[in-house]
Order: sequence, then C-alpha cells, then structure tokens
Amino acid sequence: MAVHSTIGLLFLGGGRATLSTTPTAVAALLAAFFPKFPTHSEDNRYHLQAFRHLYVLAVEARLILPRDISTEKLCYAHIQVIDLNGVVKEMKAPCIIPELSTLKEVKINDPRYWPITFQKDRNWDQLKLFLEYSWCIDIKQRAGCLSYIDDPQGFLTILAQTLTLDKSNIWSTNTENIELFTNDDKIRNFVKQYLVKDVGENICGDCLVVSRRRKSGKEPVLGTCTCRVYTRPEREHLQGLAMLTYDCVVKDILCALPIWTTFLKIIKTMKPEPTSYHIWQIKLLLSHIDNHNRRTMNEMKVDDQEATNEPLISNEFILAIKQKVSSIFDSWESRLAPFLRKYLGLPSSRKISGCDDDVKKILSGFLVYHDLPKGAMKDSVGDDELSLLLQLEGVSMEGMSKVCELVR
Repeated sequence: MAVHSTIGLLFLGGGRATLSTTPTAVAALLAAFFPKFPTHSEDNRYHLQAFRHLYVLAVEARLILPRDISTEKLCYAHIQVIDLNGVVKEMKAPCIIPELSTLKEVKINDPRYWPITFQKDRNWDQLKLFLEYSWCIDIKQRAGCLSYIDDPQGFLTILAQTLTLDKSNIWSTNTENIELFTNDDKIRNFVKQYLVKDVGENICGDCLVVSRRRKSGKEPVLGTCTCRVYTRPEREHLQGLAMLTYDCVVKDILCALPIWTTFLKIIKTMKPEPTSYHIWQIKLLLSHIDNHNRRTMNEMKVDDQEATNEPLISNEFILAIKQKVSSIFDSWESRLAPFLRKYLGLPSSRKISGCDDDVKKILSGFLVYHDLPKGAMKDSVGDDELSLLLQLEGVSMEGMSKVCELVR
C-alpha cells in the first residue's frame, strides 16, 4: 500500500496535478497517510483503509500548457512568475507553477512568442479557469521565430530576424528567406507553387519525353521546359507577389496578404481594362497611407525616438504602386489629351460623345484619379490661370502639373 501510494503521488493526474498546502489539504493528507499501515486487507484496528483515499482532497491542478494558436500544437515557452514579495522566478512551460495564493503575476515571457500576462487584480480568474480544467493557453509565435522543437538552439531564428533589419532586401526577395520566417505549411506551399522561379520546369509533355530519354543510371537528368516563357508583365507580377508575401510574413500580417494580392490584380488589369471602381480602390489606398504618414509625423517623439507605428505594408511598395499607376496614365496621354481639353472647357475639335468605349474608360479613370471637375478651365487664359483655377478646385499638385502638361 505504501509503494502504491508513492507511485500514485509521483504520477498524480498523469503529471498534470500536484498537492496543495492549505490547512484543509494538510489535514486530508494526514488522514490519508496515517503512518500505521494494516497487516492484512481487513485490518482496521488503528486506521480505516477508506481514509487512504482522502488525499484527493489535497490535489490541485497548476499545470501551464502553452499551445501555438497557428498550428494548434503544444509548444515550449518560457514563463515568469512573481510572488507576493516581488521575487521573480523563471520557468519553462509546460510546468507546474507555485500555488496561486503565493503569486501576484504569471507571464508568458518568451522572445519567440508574444507575451501574455495574468495579474491578480485584473484577469486572475481566467488563469484559475485554465488551471482548473487543464486548458491550453494559446500563444502567438512572433514573425521570424521558430518553435523550440523546430529550432532548439535558435540559429535559424537569429538568421531570420537579421533579415528584417535590411529594408532593401524586399526588392530582391528570395523564396528561401520567406521560408525562414514561418513553418506554416500553407505559406510554404504557396511559395512553392507560385513564387519559386523553377515552378515551370518539366510541365510540358514534350519536355517530359526528352527528360525520360536523357536518363543516365539511377539519377534522371531533368530538362527545363522552354515552351513556356514568362512575359515581362508576368515577371513583374511575380516579383510584386513575392515582395508582398515577404513583407506580410516579416511583419506577421498574413491576414493582409489576400487584400494586397487584390491590389496587384487591379494593377495588372488596369492597363487593358481600366475601370473607375479600380481607380477608386487605388485612391483609397494612397489616401490611407498618406493620412497614416501625416499622423506619424505629427506624433510626439519621446527621447528623439522615431515612432514605431508602421503601416500594414511598406512605404516602398506603396511608392511602387503609385509609380506604376503614373506610368499607365503616361501611356494614355496621346489618346487622352484632346478629350481632356474638351472636358475641362478648353477649345478642342474632338467630342467626348464620339470617342470609343476604351477612351471613355481611360478618361473616366484619369478624371477620378486626379479629381478633375468638369469645365474647370473654361475661363482660363494662361498657364498661371490654369494652375490657379485647378488649385481653387482642390486638385493636387501632381494633378495640376499633369493636366497643365497635357492641355498645353
């Protein structure tokens, strides 16, 4: 009986529970482990054997179980417990923490995960609920970090974090660098299927036949498919998609990736099929970034430190989108100029009603992008008056310079 009781206490609750030290728990333990054991199964002279089960009254669950919220798998994480006297103790979960009555704060304090804090005067009941039912505490892994199972020494984590310091690296994104930041199978498959440069190898039936004929020994000689070559717009789209994926993975904002891919698609379809709806989406995006930058500049700096509030996407990529839109408008200038003069009230031999549908779409997109009102220049005489009238109508400096250049 003594041996069985010892084994039961050693593996209490399958390693999930421990014993409490409250007065009630101590009394239950004294009654359960009264040091007078029976000589046979029916010996109840000194102590009732049924009392040996009273130790369950002293059992208390205090196991911290961290779980990665992305993979839904248990993981290791460092925690910090602070007792009532302010003494800090570092532990590594999963582990059993001291009694809650002796603590005032429990914190998930690991450089690879975002912190979670339980304080006695704030959310202590939530921690009690987690411990009572042995529930897992979901934690979020930081971008550029891997779990202790995948990267025990942290070498890959350090390499990935150094890449975030180089902002120019986004323009020469390497798919291998993207994979360093995450162990999510969805992201890895996305990179493999859409961003790898050799994704078009051996996809043609003729090239597959050539590859089979060139086999030598056990190792096959794989030939590259030359029947399908990416065009320049496709290469630019692929580069933009790689930049977006890299930026979203680095900043840990993968939820924004579908939104930004939509903007990439808008840019891709804007030149052959311009629509006012797509132009409005671009305007809203640029307006949001401009307002964010304006608020950042107006924020008070503390100790000459730069504001850490960054937009969801890098300013470099926004500048690239803006430049791409400007280049598309520049390619429309020769078809756009006479109808733009007519719309603004200047003399022109062309009528807007007589142009084809493509020119109407181009004109409407240009007018929406620059916020040009109808007949804004009908009373102007010189270039100075043109600029003044446009400024009074609320047209931006970029729009004024572009319009004045087209209508001269």
